[in-house]
Amino acid sequence: MQIIIGSGIIGLFIGYKLLKEGQKVTILDINNSNNSSTDAAVGMLAPLIEAKPGESELFNLMIKSKKIWNELRKDKVFSNEVDLKKNSSILIAENYDDLERLKFKKKFFSQLGFNTLLLNDHDTQKLEPNLNSNLIGSLFCDDQNSVDPLKLKIFLKKKIKMLGGKIQYFECLEKICFSNNKLIIQNKKLSAENVVIACGAWTNKLIKNSFNFDLPMIPLKGVSFLLDGGKKLFNHNIWFKNIYVSQRTNHIISVGATEEDKGFEDAITLDEMYYLTKNIWESFLDVENLKLVDIRSGIRPGTFDGYPIIGRVGQISRNILCAFGHYRHGILLAPVTAEIIYNQIVNYKKFPEEKFFSPERF
Repeated sequence: MQIIIGSGIIGLFIGYKLLKEGQKVTILDINNSNNSSTDAAVGMLAPLIEAKPGESELFNLMIKSKKIWNELRKDKVFSNEVDLKKNSSILIAENYDDLERLKFKKKFFSQLGFNTLLLNDHDTQKLEPNLNSNLIGSLFCDDQNSVDPLKLKIFLKKKIKMLGGKIQYFECLEKICFSNNKLIIQNKKLSAENVVIACGAWTNKLIKNSFNFDLPMIPLKGVSFLLDGGKKLFNHNIWFKNIYVSQRTNHIISVGATEEDKGFEDAITLDEMYYLTKNIWESFLDVENLKLVDIRSGIRPGTFDGYPIIGRVGQISRNILCAFGHYRHGILLAPVTAEIIYNQIVNYKKFPEEKFFSPERF
């Protein structure tokens, strides 16, 4: 039995992968848990746009995961149920400083081996006629897609149960004990060959309470909201300097996301709403016709070096594995994280590039 602690997208993807490969899986989580990073995620699958100088290992991991997403897209049932689309992204320049920034990005993307297209205001509006005329240009990035995180979560839970997996809930998950293939939690004993810890921003507290092992993690609050466009307004994902926008096939527009170091505070403030709505109000046509559907807050699991934490924790036990710290890349990196965990559990393989993400680097 493989036990996964955490039923966010990362934990669910790992459970789904293991079950498909014939493993027995039980997923544990807190009853009525909320404010995970999934709650506020927009679901961008855009490794190129997320690329930064000096982070080649992370970029390569994102590219590897994007290839898995591309394979998953060939499954029409999967694609339709989770709203996984083949589309592209447009980075918007609203002023000349923005335009210079996009020119720099174009050069950087070219160095990475990717061709992008710098568009003027006229060509940008031909692609997206519902953008306001105040924009001065854009950068078109092909095959930078999106998925609906909440639909994905529902789909994975459904498939996990169909494949014989179990999801059990507890009132709290603040401490565990694990030895001799027995996991003890709240006086309940479970058999486990391996334990995968994947409870996002709350992971460090669990590990510290359980094993007196501290990891350099930081919780980062994110807020996003959903709007009803009433019809198809955008053909691509839209990226402004500070926010990004993706429209679903059901016409719902997801707008995200703020990024603040506020610990585990989850209350949504007016300044966060202003931050998100400012670009929309200035850049969308007929914005007064958009209807607010929902506002969401989530806590992202960040790390001090910016890399996720994936793999076995030899300092604690060779049968405990980590899968957390993905920051804003959790949805994108979920498939490759599941692949890494699967390889370490089933094939006992550890590829050289994984050393950058191993918890043993600490």
